[in-house]
Amino acid sequence: MSKEQPIHLRLEILRDDNGNQRAAWVAASATDATAMRERGYKPGAVTRADMKQPRNIGFHRLAHAIGGLIAEHIDDFNGMGQHEAIKELQFKSGIECEVTRTEIPGIGILESKQPRSLAFSAMEQERFYKFVASVCEYIAQGYWPQCTPEQIEDMASAMISREEA
Repeated sequence: MSKEQPIHLRLEILRDDNGNQRAAWVAASATDATAMRERGYKPGAVTRADMKQPRNIGFHRLAHAIGGLIAEHIDDFNGMGQHEAIKELQFKSGIECEVTRTEIPGIGILESKQPRSLAFSAMEQERFYKFVASVCEYIAQGYWPQCTPEQIEDMASAMISREEA
């Protein structure tokens, strides 16, 4: 596990040597415990952490299913994989993109956009939820005006169910 990868922890209630209850963060899995050992964390060590709750994996799958849905049914995304399609949709829509403007003398303003990372460690659940809702709205307005954003989300959910069957 690389140092950039987060270590997942679970809050447990433990008893100290005097029998008092104490809350303690413990490795959530064997992989996380191994990463802690590899990084040299020892009992009693003090460390600084930026604590974030991980995103809902089911909702993450839904976002990628939306990518698969548009790759299968919208010509602009034909032949793309799920992730590639959702990133292209992110770019086209400008949703969750960093926009920069550069003045070029004699020409004008050059505007560019760079899609932000959708990785678990880069975007909190609430912001990711808003991203998915906005993407469904963009699809409904720009590609499938006969559908509501909720219907698009339902179609993507059905794709997940079909894959799991």
